[in-house]
Amino acid sequence: MRSGPLLVAALALGVVLPAVPLVPVPPAAATDRAPQVGDCYDLSDATLEGGGWWPDVDPVPCSTPHTFEVTQVGLLPQDVDAFAFARDQCSALAVWAAVGVNQPLAGMVTDPLRIEPRSFGLRRQPASWVCGAVAVVYRGRAASSAVRLDTSVEGLTRRSAAGLRHCSSAADDRRALAPPVTVPCSTRPRWQERTWIVWTAFYDDDPGRAELRARAGVLCGPRAVPSLPSAADWDGGVPITRCHLKYP
Repeated sequence: MRSGPLLVAALALGVVLPAVPLVPVPPAAATDRAPQVGDCYDLSDATLEGGGWWPDVDPVPCSTPHTFEVTQVGLLPQDVDAFAFARDQCSALAVWAAVGVNQPLAGMVTDPLRIEPRSFGLRRQPASWVCGAVAVVYRGRAASSAVRLDTSVEGLTRRSAAGLRHCSSAADDRRALAPPVTVPCSTRPRWQERTWIVWTAFYDDDPGRAELRARAGVLCGPRAVPSLPSAADWDGGVPITRCHLKYP
């Protein structure tokens, strides 16, 4: 190996040069990595409800408390509304399928869980969007709150999953369809959504409220109070009827 002039001169004079320590290059921060499917994040209620641009935060292990589990990521086309596009891609059906809950069988969902989609635009290159699953509690007319999980949604125990079923407080029949307030499913009196009807399994287009009401009465059963989907649910959402049962 060839020596440089400075080293040759130092050796000739008997001078010992101080060692120059090697400074390691620090690893890239966790926020330098875009969210990936299966990542978990502990996002605040304000962040989850606000949507918008993804907050560059670190992922956490899914075995520790978290509120958001990434189910899908994708590239944003040019000249689109990033947030609207992300919402369209991040449908409830897509999120439920990704985490294995609320799966319809012949158009019916039994004991559905309070798992909802949330989406964000990702301000990176290439421009992307992020979709994820959030477990929620309902607070009437106020915005829902996230439930912190300490496992992936797919890893929920039977007991933990039971704690995410749809049970709400209500005073009378009229309140069954009002904005719900989540209560434990051991509470009495309570309303409980034991089944859902996913209408896209029965109709390609909205057949009208009279047809839906009649069929919901049969599918939900005589004791249930059914809700009916709105026109917006047919246009861009998931048209679902919730079958509410009263437990006095």
